[in-house]
Amino acid sequence: MILKEYSCPVCHKSASGFMRPCSTCEDTIFRSSLETCSFCAQDLAGSDNPCLVCRDYQPDVDGMKAIGGWYGPLREWLSQLKYGGDTRMAEWLSEKLYDLWQQNWEELPVVPVPPRFKRIFKNGIDPVGLLASGMMKHNVPVLRLLRRHGNSTQKALGRAERLNGSTLKYSLKTNIYIKKGSYVLLDDVSTTGSTMNICAKLLKSAGAGQVFGLVVCKD
Repeated sequence: MILKEYSCPVCHKSASGFMRPCSTCEDTIFRSSLETCSFCAQDLAGSDNPCLVCRDYQPDVDGMKAIGGWYGPLREWLSQLKYGGDTRMAEWLSEKLYDLWQQNWEELPVVPVPPRFKRIFKNGIDPVGLLASGMMKHNVPVLRLLRRHGNSTQKALGRAERLNGSTLKYSLKTNIYIKKGSYVLLDDVSTTGSTMNICAKLLKSAGAGQVFGLVVCKD
């Protein structure tokens, strides 16, 4: 019997399965998820929790978890999905997101943050939608409650402008009833947290209680 050999999609070293990271890449990814701010998932680097930013600026999101930071193997992994259009990269990420959801917010519904229409039109995929669909395979309740308007992006803005979030336009879908419970927002990358806070404020204004954030990477 010939055993099939698999390789890591990031570094191409030997991996335990198809589209799985090698042990070295996986260790690097999960080392970056230790001791993070409970509100924004920023690496605390030995400082107190919450981080200095969240102590001065109380976010609308009641807590956030990330698989890891926006660097190294995890950044490469997500980039192959987000910018390279390799939808196969979503499966392992969905499993790790499911693990975080189960550890922290089991049974709470997950609300995906909708993408710019222009992004879907350009490459035909919605990374966050794929991650949500992957989580649904593990029986995670997913509610697509939000709609995004326009195609503005914050990439070229400074931190202060990003925090303001004035270019981001979201709304609740019509004929949507928000139950008085807690929810978990799902996104791929969080930089300043402005997207999460805008969406959390929308849900809370419609009757939601606590709103948490779940992302692949914290930048």
